[in-house]
Amino acid sequence: MRLIHLWNSSVTKKSEQTFSTSVSIVVALRNEESNISSLFQSLINQSYTNYNCYFINDHSEDATLQHLQEFCKSYDHFHVISLDSEEKGKKMAIRKGVELSDSELIITTDADCIHDAEWIQTMVENYNSYHKPQLLSGPVQFSPYRTFSQKLMTIEFGSLILTGATSILSRQPNMCNAANLAFQRKAFLEQNDYEKHIHIPTGDDEFLMHQIAKEDPSKIQFVKDTKAIVKTPPPSDLKSFVQQRIRWASKWRHYDNTLPQISAVFIFLLHFSFIASLISIAFFSGNSLILLSGMGVRLLIEYIFNRIILRWQGDNQLVKWIPLVSLLYPFYAFSIGLLATFSPYSWKNRKYKV
Repeated sequence: MRLIHLWNSSVTKKSEQTFSTSVSIVVALRNEESNISSLFQSLINQSYTNYNCYFINDHSEDATLQHLQEFCKSYDHFHVISLDSEEKGKKMAIRKGVELSDSELIITTDADCIHDAEWIQTMVENYNSYHKPQLLSGPVQFSPYRTFSQKLMTIEFGSLILTGATSILSRQPNMCNAANLAFQRKAFLEQNDYEKHIHIPTGDDEFLMHQIAKEDPSKIQFVKDTKAIVKTPPPSDLKSFVQQRIRWASKWRHYDNTLPQISAVFIFLLHFSFIASLISIAFFSGNSLILLSGMGVRLLIEYIFNRIILRWQGDNQLVKWIPLVSLLYPFYAFSIGLLATFSPYSWKNRKYKV
């Protein structure tokens, strides 16, 4: 309930419109030929003008590079760079983009994302309103969703975004998303620990956030503004969803901060206890009333929590499915926790061990 209060009491930050802050958008791409056109349209429609864009090609095996080169011909502030043969992965791509940039503020996003025309402007306004924090986490939304499973994924993803936002508001940052992340170029280059994790295929966003938080969590802020929402499609099927979640969850053991590690273990045990409670209710009737009461309170709190983010991002039609997600989530989260500890996964036609 404290997290809900933090969200409800937070306000949208605004400052006077200004174009004085230099911005570089960094996009790491691999095998994204089907998304290049919509990404470009989204970026060229931005109201903010003082920005450059660096597209870092991570050895794409399709026509991504050709599409990038063709599109960028008409825009002097769009730049295409390919990783060298000895370089590989999203972290190296982002690092290369940051090093090539000379802007004050770096904003990362993904190739499959769509942005509001005032996205950059809103991020910059918040950056200045918060007196130039080292890192700004922006909201990300699954959209569009077509299948029933994608609707459930959207609810689950929304809960992650709200959890990350409230962790930042409570000065205990634990989650953010590189699809919408802004940070000072200077702060990034000063974080030598980014290099320590360069070989890990995931966590380009959270490792940076955790290192900044170790020094001063007040240097991290969340952008609570619907114009800053970045939209990305949910995974197309259950297999892709599971692979994505294994990739995301697998980084927990590499955290340097103990708080995120403790949180990950606590959440895993919490879901295990929910499953154990269901088994206990099924086979032992003596304590079923107490367990059912506890589960009911949990479901109510999760309903209120998830409804807040769904309504805020305009997904009111999904609210009715929150109870189903809450019932299924412990089984899913427990399974992903195990898979992220022991199972390999694939991403962008590359295979990784956890």
